[in-house]
Amino acid sequence: MRCAVIQMTSVRDVDANLSKAHSYLVQAAEKGANLAVLPEMFACLGVSNQYHLAQARFTENDVLSIFSTWAQELNLFLVCGSVPMLPDELNGTEKVSASCLVFSPNGECINRYDKIHLFDVDVADEKGRYRESDTFIAGHHPKTVSLDEHTLGLSICYDLRFPELYQIYQQLGCDIITVPSAFTFETGRKHWEILLRARAIETQSFILAANQVGVHEDGRRTWGQSMVVSPNGEILVQADNETEQVLVADLDFSQLEMCRRNMPIRQHKKLFKS
Repeated sequence: MRCAVIQMTSVRDVDANLSKAHSYLVQAAEKGANLAVLPEMFACLGVSNQYHLAQARFTENDVLSIFSTWAQELNLFLVCGSVPMLPDELNGTEKVSASCLVFSPNGECINRYDKIHLFDVDVADEKGRYRESDTFIAGHHPKTVSLDEHTLGLSICYDLRFPELYQIYQQLGCDIITVPSAFTFETGRKHWEILLRARAIETQSFILAANQVGVHEDGRRTWGQSMVVSPNGEILVQADNETEQVLVADLDFSQLEMCRRNMPIRQHKKLFKS
């Protein structure tokens, strides 16, 4: 399987972001990718009223139909980073879910993962204070999709710091885990690579991490360094910390099987309760 991870500098303008994302997906398809991953909030980063935007644009008659068309047009499994979606159940607030939608090559939306861990953190950077819970409601359930003979687990950005989610994906037999992100420059500089490689090694899965990069309209600066990591922790391909890029890598599942056969971590695992 050939995969692509796409690194973007997204803005507030949905249509501008969609145009750019589509051009990068075309490049990925031209390079032979079967699976493509877009970054977190690739369609609207820095928008203050995500609820109204979700109502107006992120519907089956608008942006979601565009994603479906892209997947069909380019014959891709398409992991749409994260976008603001109205929650499945009314919650009495104007909060949305940060949702990762996955489309099959026939244009069907085959699953939706709502980000579980919200980034309520103080960072020593230009923006300083991040409170995703002011805008988003947390999801509750891990989600997987089947890609022909392989299973893919879904996560988003801050989820990366919580290995329990990835351990569930290991138990569910995932061969690939995607991590669309908008990791800040400061946290990315310190922790991005080591966390991605750790998640790959401990789950013995391919990790596909598509990150935002550069300075955005809301004042935040994101780290970049999108990458694909093998089950033994090797970085197969990675981007820089400055530019938008389309990265392509081949996933060798025979290597994955050898890694798991030589070191059967899943069978050796012991769970401890306090």
